[in-house]
Amino acid sequence: MQIEKGTDKLVKTLRIMIKDAPGYLGKLATTIGSLGGNIGDIKLIRFGMEYNIRDFTVFFEDEEHLERVLEAIGKIEGVVISDVIDPVLELHRGGKIRVRATCEIEGISTVRKIYTPGVAKVCRMIQEDRDNAYDYTSIGNTVAIVTNGSAILGLGDIGPVPGMPVMEGKAVLFDYL
Repeated sequence: MQIEKGTDKLVKTLRIMIKDAPGYLGKLATTIGSLGGNIGDIKLIRFGMEYNIRDFTVFFEDEEHLERVLEAIGKIEGVVISDVIDPVLELHRGGKIRVRATCEIEGISTVRKIYTPGVAKVCRMIQEDRDNAYDYTSIGNTVAIVTNGSAILGLGDIGPVPGMPVMEGKAVLFDYL
């Protein structure tokens, strides 16, 4: 895993329509770079007859820097900004972690095994010997990441719910490692 480095504080994805002719993509990249915008990924979204749509991931110093670059791009003939996307918010939308079933329901027979009446047998086994929970539930494969929200990565005491994006990020890192 490679960590991006730099002092840029703001990242945006610029969705841009670019005339499909020599020089337009180059003018756009030169304009962004000449104003100090640091271009990361460039992804082709749609190849068109006259225009192509590309997503440019660009790093900026701050919102004012972003506005200066957007203004300059707006002056380039054959180039139209169609959207400015916040990739950080997009990555966090819907959360970053999920819980998934380990078995598939193939019919009522499976439901009767994983739920009622079959599940009662497993519950009784765990009631008799709690160690069975490690073999017959996800407890042995589960990690809880919790916070009271009092020391969130330089944000201070922001509370447990606002701190969840940080906790989910940690879960993603643990899963990756």
